[in-house]
Amino acid sequence: MGLVELFVAVLIAGVSIVNAAVPLAAWRRAHDGRFLLLVGANGLLALLGAVWVWGELPGSPPSYTAVELPVLAIALLATLLLLATSLWPRRV
Repeated sequence: MGLVELFVAVLIAGVSIVNAAVPLAAWRRAHDGRFLLLVGANGLLALLGAVWVWGELPGSPPSYTAVELPVLAIALLATLLLLATSLWPRRV
């Protein structure tokens, strides 16, 4: 169990959950399917982060929850790019 891996997995799960709020509010207002896709992508990244957190906790988690730092870095980059799509100002 590595503390860095646990921290990054919790960060991925938390940022993904928070990042799903803006597209969800936009989808409720406009009913545009693109926003629902962003919510789904963030939800799946949050689920993936939760599975990785489970793998880093003490005990005997299943082998499919094991993760390495390079994979976490790629997932964190994907999470941050999704966050950027939600926070980037819209051109008028």
